[in-house]
Amino acid sequence: MFQVKAPESFRSTLTIIGHGREQKLNLTYRHLPVADYASLLERLAEDELSVAQAILDIVVDWDADVALDTAGVELALQQQAGLDGAIIGGYTQALQVARKGN
Repeated sequence: MFQVKAPESFRSTLTIIGHGREQKLNLTYRHLPVADYASLLERLAEDELSVAQAILDIVVDWDADVALDTAGVELALQQQAGLDGAIIGGYTQALQVARKGN
């Protein structure tokens, strides 16, 4: 049976390339209903929400060498230019359903 209700969280692996190396970032995203995610993106675009807070709103866990808290996320964003786009973009891709073959 096709399950309509999404799980509360889901794992994902992002491949991050930068600083002359390729690394895997394993994380667990929190599922947000489409309307809530659209609101998050809108608040982000209108500077009502910081990028670090947006990441904390959608990521439950990660295997980075810094804590998943405001200070850790802000440090990661300062050290890894473009990480915010990779995490938020990865979430967008993971939320979208796709049809596989047949």
